[in-house]
Amino acid sequence: MKNPVKITRRQALLSAAAGTTLLAMPTILKAQEKTVKVGALVPMTGDLSLWGLPAKNGAEIWADRLNKAGGLTVGGEKYKVEVASFDGAYIAEKTLQGARAFQDQDVKFTMIIGGDDWSALQDFSNRNKMLTATLYVSDLNPKSTYLIAPVEAHPFYFGLGAQYLRKVEPNIKKVSLCAQDDVTGRVSLAYWRAGFDAHDFEIVNDQYFDNSTTDFAPVVSSMLAGKPEAVCIDTTYPSVALLLVEQLFTQGFKGRILHAGFELLPDMVKRTSKEFMEGSIAFFPRFDDPSISKAATGMNDAAGFYGDYNKAHPGEWNNTSWEFPAALEVWKQAVETAGTFDADEVLKSMKANPPKHIFGEAKWWGKDLFGIDNALLGNWPIVVVKDGKVEIAELGDQAAWYDQHKEQVEKRFRDEELMPDQKR
Repeated sequence: MKNPVKITRRQALLSAAAGTTLLAMPTILKAQEKTVKVGALVPMTGDLSLWGLPAKNGAEIWADRLNKAGGLTVGGEKYKVEVASFDGAYIAEKTLQGARAFQDQDVKFTMIIGGDDWSALQDFSNRNKMLTATLYVSDLNPKSTYLIAPVEAHPFYFGLGAQYLRKVEPNIKKVSLCAQDDVTGRVSLAYWRAGFDAHDFEIVNDQYFDNSTTDFAPVVSSMLAGKPEAVCIDTTYPSVALLLVEQLFTQGFKGRILHAGFELLPDMVKRTSKEFMEGSIAFFPRFDDPSISKAATGMNDAAGFYGDYNKAHPGEWNNTSWEFPAALEVWKQAVETAGTFDADEVLKSMKANPPKHIFGEAKWWGKDLFGIDNALLGNWPIVVVKDGKVEIAELGDQAAWYDQHKEQVEKRFRDEELMPDQKR
């Protein structure tokens, strides 16, 4: 008889491991599928995390939905999309650090909020052909070759806001404005001023406040001294807008309030009342608005996206939750048409085949005011607060409004030294 084979515990474990490896082969093959990275370079801490985190979360939900549907088809090959993220904290040095990290990870498309953080990135972007999307069209300039504004053209919808206010309140004459003293505030107030000039409003108070301001009672007192019938609190940051609204209520203001987004509208209602906020005007719709599917025609299943986002991040939906996904839709159209992720070829594809904007057809624009046609300018919604929620009132054509009133815009931009020939 042959000697019986003795199997040691170590041999048994190795044999089991080998069997497990064979069983796991499909998983390994799946892990080797082609992937492409996109990046959310945003503030994820501090006050502006209210913009940054929802934007990043939205990009991740978009990627998950796309990957479940089969991913991207580029150059005849399928790719899954992976979202890289970095907390730039809205600080120039950290934002640049994030850009370097994205370069190391071979990120093909970067998304930022825009404003003060872009100034740190422009030279780096050009040297490394870093295709980047901003929400601030005012970041564009003749040298911002690889920067696009494919979704939000802040502050261009403010002209539509002034026009809408005149339509629904034909008897209002006096308005007051305020903003924080930074790039965001200066660009925003310049466009608001142009809008109020164009539609025959008298600006009775117009002021900047320092970013370190915490007591807004004096700011609001100055704004109300001229007895305005409407007050514009511009693109003040979410926590600041909340304090300004609270002071307007405390000091007895009766009239329309205009703001870019009312991100903290539920808190504003709690600190004031539904009646006080009723009729306030902003520019970011709810995605559970019954008319969103008719408005957001350039986004695949906007209501379904909203539902998936809220399952993953209950109670965290914000205005930026859909903006990075909308930018990714534009990028997706371009890379699939170009058949490559190369930044130059993708830009060429975008320009030759203008992608659909989230709110419909749009055109590449910007040379008149910014020296480069890298803004995808189309329709944008005007929303009005009703019973404590915003509802879409109408869509306005941003490009058409500018064409009608560009003299006022250019004058106000020149006053703030924002024209291309004035920028350093």
